[in-house]
Amino acid sequence: MHIQISVPNLLSLTHLFVILTLCASYKENFDDSSKFFTNYNRAAEIEKHCSSYLSLASKLSPDANRGNRIKRELSFTYGDWEQENGHTTLMPFDRSNGFEHSLALKLVSFKVMDISSIQHFENTVSLGGIMSIGISGQGSYFPTKSSSSFTMRPGLSLLRIAFEGVYLQSNDHENGKEHLMCLLGNTTLPIPEPFNYDWNDMFLDYSLLQDEQILLVLRYPQTFNLTRRSIRGEMRSLHQEGSLAYFDNVHISSQLNRHAVYQFSSESKSRSCDPYPYELDFAAYGANSFNNGSDFCSFLQKVAQRPFYLFGVENFRLLFQYLICEEETDSNNVQSARVSAVLRAFPASMSLDTVQSRTGLSNQTLSAEGSWNSLTGKLCMIGCHGVVDPGLNSKECNYQISFHFPSMLSIKQRSLMLGTIHSNSNNDESNIFFFPFLHSLRRPTDLKGLGLHNTPYYNYSKVELAAAIKSKNQHSKLFTLFKKLFFKYPTLVDGDDINRLSNKLNVYVIAIRHQSSNKHDRVYMQMEVLSLGTSHQHERKNLFGNPLLNISLHLTLSEGYWDENADSYPFFLEGVYDPLEGDMHLIGCRMFSQGIDCLMEVKVQYPSESIRWLKNPSVEMIITSQRSEEDPRHFKPITLRTQMIQYNEHQQDYEFRKILEGVLRLLISLAGAGIIWSQLIYMNANEDKTPYMSLGTLYILIFGYGAELIRASEIFFESKESASIRTWPYQLQNYQRVLMESMETLTKLLVLASLLLTINQYRKVSDAKNKPNAYGTIKPKPLRRISDATRRYLRIFICICLILSCLGGDLNLRYAFVILPATIVREYIRLTLKMQDLFLLPQIFENKLWSNQVKPLRKTYYFGLTFLRLVIFFYDYIRDPILDPFNNYNDGGGGINNQVGSDLLSFCLIMLSSPLVMIGLAFVVYIQQSWNYLKPRNA
Repeated sequence: MHIQISVPNLLSLTHLFVILTLCASYKENFDDSSKFFTNYNRAAEIEKHCSSYLSLASKLSPDANRGNRIKRELSFTYGDWEQENGHTTLMPFDRSNGFEHSLALKLVSFKVMDISSIQHFENTVSLGGIMSIGISGQGSYFPTKSSSSFTMRPGLSLLRIAFEGVYLQSNDHENGKEHLMCLLGNTTLPIPEPFNYDWNDMFLDYSLLQDEQILLVLRYPQTFNLTRRSIRGEMRSLHQEGSLAYFDNVHISSQLNRHAVYQFSSESKSRSCDPYPYELDFAAYGANSFNNGSDFCSFLQKVAQRPFYLFGVENFRLLFQYLICEEETDSNNVQSARVSAVLRAFPASMSLDTVQSRTGLSNQTLSAEGSWNSLTGKLCMIGCHGVVDPGLNSKECNYQISFHFPSMLSIKQRSLMLGTIHSNSNNDESNIFFFPFLHSLRRPTDLKGLGLHNTPYYNYSKVELAAAIKSKNQHSKLFTLFKKLFFKYPTLVDGDDINRLSNKLNVYVIAIRHQSSNKHDRVYMQMEVLSLGTSHQHERKNLFGNPLLNISLHLTLSEGYWDENADSYPFFLEGVYDPLEGDMHLIGCRMFSQGIDCLMEVKVQYPSESIRWLKNPSVEMIITSQRSEEDPRHFKPITLRTQMIQYNEHQQDYEFRKILEGVLRLLISLAGAGIIWSQLIYMNANEDKTPYMSLGTLYILIFGYGAELIRASEIFFESKESASIRTWPYQLQNYQRVLMESMETLTKLLVLASLLLTINQYRKVSDAKNKPNAYGTIKPKPLRRISDATRRYLRIFICICLILSCLGGDLNLRYAFVILPATIVREYIRLTLKMQDLFLLPQIFENKLWSNQVKPLRKTYYFGLTFLRLVIFFYDYIRDPILDPFNNYNDGGGGINNQVGSDLLSFCLIMLSSPLVMIGLAFVVYIQQSWNYLKPRNA
């Protein structure tokens, strides 16, 4: 069967190694085992190829549960495999997605699927299993069930092999007591085409060839301890070298799983980890004390869940795997604990889930064993590098591992565990795992989540300096008084505890980073409070005598969402927080390979809780270096401003704003109707002034009120709810919902009343202008021509606006050449509504052009309506859109989605039919006619 593999142009995904792909494949392959094991008919072949191992078989003791134990203890996942240097590789790897073959992970899993009830050979158990062996690179792939044993996609190659053979127990002089499996495999191997023998070629052509000549030997130690924990295997082809199905030998490594019982050695307990191989004053941090070995084991199990950072090696991490901790008490009643673990180093860019699932004992692993003593407070361990020979005297077991558990945290020390790994050998190859300093930097929320009873206390050392910086940059007392009266910031109130305030001060959000070079970057900011409180011995106060709070924080800035293994920029902050002004003045420290830099000033400004219903709360941070510009560690000031931060009272603020806006709309509509009513009274009392009112002003108001009534959104100012917030299950109380609906109905009735009153004004003014001698004994002819021209243009204006308003209410049209798109209609209505802000312009032009001394409008009318328009404009300008605080990708919605700019036809239609253009044309007529009239008059 010939398969042509194409090379798709795939986008690279963000994770470097996606091992869950293999996990999905293995589960699928393991579960679908029925088609692999129907009978055991290869006994003769097994006897031929496994004869050397069958001769070593020891007598099996009676065990009714042996089958279940074999399935449970001898299966393994995510081990490592390597192939001998030769010319024939096991499988191709498609690196067309840009991932190098040399950087991909080679993983192998084996699962015992079936135990035969028939004994084909003496002292053996017949069994069958499936091996999934593959190469995983960058990219993710979730395969479906396939009849093919070989699967390949860009970044993933996976081969399934069904094995049948025997299990036995051996005891030879070289390897000691072992569980051993000798198996024959059956699969379809990928074979390169004759014209393409190079698997490294980007264009991979292969065929699948059935092959039953594969031998697999797996060795498992019967005793599980420090030096006897590795599973070793070899898979080789039984074909002659040079044949199509031949491949170079494959070596496999993994380790026993948790079902095996670990045995501690007596020699590792006697090892000491003094002296430390470098000068570091651990005593300055104190030593955490534990009541007994059980408390220590509980502490260690929780702390070791996260990776360790390697001081001086920022691009690597260290992870505890297979941690075993057992409580002990010696003859002198000294509390202690025995500890065993595998320490795995890995690149910081690798996924933590990937690392945690791996079981191979490679050059990046140390098998460790040791003890903790309550007298010394230290954990001292022996480390064996990679796969080792049995016995603690092995040359690979020359690593000394030391751990210290500080009882004090500070701005320079934020770890629950500090340690070292070094080699006692002078051999350069032994120093491959040399780490002079390990630290388990923990996020504050991690510390709380651990539920530890022995959490170290925090020692403040930079508070005085931070308070001095705040005093130096203090605002004026008047400004501070203003903030005190009108703004409320997160603070401690009666009944609150420190944890409640700490949660309010924590920040997890995307921020925009502004640097002096005008470079703007999106970063994910995670700032958490480590400790918070007051110092009664040296209480520091602000201008009004309120105490400042001592605070320490952990700040992490990363390019994407926070990942403990991703490239990030951790800062340790300590200083003072002023609840009166909502700001922090802090000293910052940052770890480098050469040491710790604490010459940084950080200012943090929190948003006011009083106006969160109006302005979306965001935090502003400024980080400044105190070093001189010539110093290589100097950096330019960095300003960070976050997007909307998360807070629990968002629903209450949303409901308050909706009710407040409803009340504001009601008051504006009520005031507007009252002002227009007062103008009608003024007109009735001063009929001689009525003809001098501008019909243009009334046209604009009539249409404005009409448009307010027919549009779907809220009257006067549109809702600014983002698309994401509209899907939130906000549930106003029943009485609030009734109140909102009642206010909305009453507002529309009042706007309708304003519309009818304005129409009545228009009728009165129009009748008054048509009366003989409406303007007295002198009536210039140009005035009539101007009035006629104005009416003509404004009538056209009203007709167009009314037609578009009716269309905009219901139609959703697509084709601009047939009828105006709905977008244009909505935009037209929006611009027309904005024209209400210019309602006085026609009246001002008439008064100015004719030097009219008559006052057709009372002050309450033009000042009152102008004030209402200013209120609407000002409120709409200062309020923020209502966003979802738990969605960092809000659309910032609320306004009209204007897509007109990309459509020239739509743009032209809007401009030609815009009220702005129509009014502009009317003003042009005014100026033209006025010039013709005034020119001879001036002459």
